[in-house]
Amino acid sequence: MKVVVHPHYASLTEFIRSLPHIYSREGEMLYDKRNKVKRFQLGKEILIVKKFKRPNLIQRIAYTFFKKSKAERAYLYAGIFRERGFQTPHEIAYIEIKIHGLFSDGYFVSTACDDKPLLPILNREDFDQELADHLSLLLANLHQKGILHGDINLNNVLYRVADGKYCFTLIDTNRSRFTPTPSMQECMDNLKRLTHNKALMDYVVRKYARAREWSEKECTSLVFRYLSAFESKVQKKRRLQALLGIKKDRK
Repeated sequence: MKVVVHPHYASLTEFIRSLPHIYSREGEMLYDKRNKVKRFQLGKEILIVKKFKRPNLIQRIAYTFFKKSKAERAYLYAGIFRERGFQTPHEIAYIEIKIHGLFSDGYFVSTACDDKPLLPILNREDFDQELADHLSLLLANLHQKGILHGDINLNNVLYRVADGKYCFTLIDTNRSRFTPTPSMQECMDNLKRLTHNKALMDYVVRKYARAREWSEKECTSLVFRYLSAFESKVQKKRRLQALLGIKKDRK
């Protein structure tokens, strides 16, 4: 078992090492689908522990020999996001477990965040335009600083209002990519998961384009093309799963 603990949280090492043994029977379940997310409280310290779905054999080989696991990337990328000026829960630790020499299970431990997801307030006909404006600027700023969040959707952008200002926290960052100057095509492709609400998507992308001094027409054309292809791919996958009798499994 490989355990990496951030120096600021060294006092939690013993508990973190126990997580794989206690995870199934302790903690408060927050999310239980493809991945599992639990909350643990140690005195005044609240830990959020994400256990990633066990990968298939090909992925296990890849995570063992060729690429970083999702757990390690989640840990490393949290620091990169903060270094570039974006809020994300502070990384505490990650755990990797091998069975018969191959990667098997990964855990990512972070601080808790009480901010709320954007989905309930923006995924509606009468969405908050002021909040959508600030989201557009956040997305433009992310891309200008070379960050392509791997799953930028309204559940992975949390917000709060502090002193009359919107503040955002980004979560689920382990699939992100970092590139100095992402192209318009890369940026619009990156935004395709943001929302299936066409009116909201159009509004946000137009505001984004103005912030980047890019063509609104070209940006909206691109993002809707990528969104259409993405939705078509998802529908084909679901039809195949239904045909094979496979239960739909998200996230």
